[in-house]
Amino acid sequence: MRPSYATVTIALVTACLAAPTQTRCSPKPLCKELVFTINAAANNTALPPYPNSTGPGVLFQYLSSFNASALGTVPTAGTFNISALYCEPTTKVKGREGTIQYLLHGLLSNKEYWNGIDFPEPEFRGQYSWISHAASQGYATLAIDNLGNGKSDRPDPINIVQTPMQISVVYSILRGIRAGSLPGVPKYDKVIMGTHSYGSVLGRLISTIFPTSGADAYILTATAANLTGLQQFIANIGPRAASVVDSRFEGLAPAYLSATRNIREVIYGLDGSFDPKIAEWDAASPHVFGVGEIAGRGATVPSSFAGPVMVISGRQDQIACGNGSIFDQPTVDCGLGPGSHVDETRSLFPKATAFQAYVPENTGLRVLGSKRGLLEHAGKV
Repeated sequence: MRPSYATVTIALVTACLAAPTQTRCSPKPLCKELVFTINAAANNTALPPYPNSTGPGVLFQYLSSFNASALGTVPTAGTFNISALYCEPTTKVKGREGTIQYLLHGLLSNKEYWNGIDFPEPEFRGQYSWISHAASQGYATLAIDNLGNGKSDRPDPINIVQTPMQISVVYSILRGIRAGSLPGVPKYDKVIMGTHSYGSVLGRLISTIFPTSGADAYILTATAANLTGLQQFIANIGPRAASVVDSRFEGLAPAYLSATRNIREVIYGLDGSFDPKIAEWDAASPHVFGVGEIAGRGATVPSSFAGPVMVISGRQDQIACGNGSIFDQPTVDCGLGPGSHVDETRSLFPKATAFQAYVPENTGLRVLGSKRGLLEHAGKV
């Protein structure tokens, strides 16, 4: 008997994830880097021009100069190269041969998030890798660099790289997965969308805009119905033009910004809950985003999606339910069980056939970076 998709969704973060020793013995997934040429179109917000300045503080001057909800929209279209990583399962599990995990990263990140941010010193191979764990459970994965991120194209960060255009790109790739039209990726009948942070915003919107033709199940991580710490999070990272922060981004438009500080305190939990080396590696890695990703109009509308949904957010997540910094007092607590801040996300999925909220202890925004975190605690779901 084929398992229900409620079972499939929860199975991803149980079974092998609760037993790291199994992953130590699992073979490395066979992966390949791909590039998709995607035609996309959207009604983006008609944002005002961004100042031609690379100085500090420009972002906040810009955002305070208009009310996004009062702005109109403008039809926008383009053809973009999207970088992707396709990985095959390392074992066969009956009922999962035709299912793929479609993975979306968050703001300041790229597809390497799903491989433990490519951290070179894990205690064992795949320790922080969602891709490795999924492969060991019989799932293929496809992780992409969002438009304007990683190795994907970086078009105009104000007029093009906005949430509606991201949705168009993401959905085009999802349709390609089902049609078997993506070069280098076999056809898959079922799609589980796994998302992180801003990627979870995109995943939720896909479920709302395309409730019957989007994914078959959603695993939304580092999210909540109301992201209480988002604005302070942006302030705490000291965003400035990436072109003057990091020589790797010389020549980028001024509205592509990079974090300049505080990665440890905004992304990770309390001292002792993670390996300091991974936080150091993280802080030295690129953290770039386009202003259009955070400046457009946004509304929280319940989805009519009628399938399984799982939400996973760390108890010390500074965006989902915090103040933007783990060092702020009182220490953030996302709560546990029914009525908790994370569990309130069920209100956005009133027709879900199954909904589960899981809050791993001693875990911040980087749910895959905790010393214990998701990969061990998931066994308690």
